[in-house]
Amino acid sequence: MQRSFIVLLFLGFVYATLQNYTVDDTSPDIHYGGATFPCNTTTCPPEAIEGSSNNSTTLTTGSITFSFTGTAVYASLDLIGTCLITVDGDEIANLSMTLADAIANGLPDVFKSDLANGPHTLVIDPTTSGTMIGFDHLVYTASLPAKSHVGAIVGGVIGGVVLTIGALFVALYARRRKLIMRRNQRKSAVLRGITSARPDYKAGVDDGTNLPM
Repeated sequence: MQRSFIVLLFLGFVYATLQNYTVDDTSPDIHYGGATFPCNTTTCPPEAIEGSSNNSTTLTTGSITFSFTGTAVYASLDLIGTCLITVDGDEIANLSMTLADAIANGLPDVFKSDLANGPHTLVIDPTTSGTMIGFDHLVYTASLPAKSHVGAIVGGVIGGVVLTIGALFVALYARRRKLIMRRNQRKSAVLRGITSARPDYKAGVDDGTNLPM
């Protein structure tokens, strides 16, 4: 029992899951290093923001910085010009896009995975004058806080122990009742035997009328 209890605690003690978080271009967690222009339903034609997250894209000629804690990051953006994208100072993409390319093909996905689970910084930095970056949104993957199931496991184990003890108690009680019944039956049989073997003294009682003369 003790060994099983320890194994259950070990197997169900902690588990972690991964969760994706979307950060829009208007989030205060996004830091722009230059002038920005909000491109949305009131400032841009519909075709300019078609397919964007929340119908909004921020245009900037400066850098874009985002700090996060997780294991992966993905950025959705448009580009006219050139830019360098890094995570923690390490290059993950060096992009160049003309207006014609942007209209015809769009920008390929930019992402970095297999990061150590910890704090990281993504930087999107224009490398030539006149570069325009249209930032839509990004998604990063984070590990949720580990959840402990010790309480549930301990409760289940204790509940099982209580049920087991209860079942044993019922079984012992039933067995004790059977033993008592058998003992009472044997006692009754013995008493009946004694009673049947006892002489009938009442039959030999003389009422005094047959006294010898």
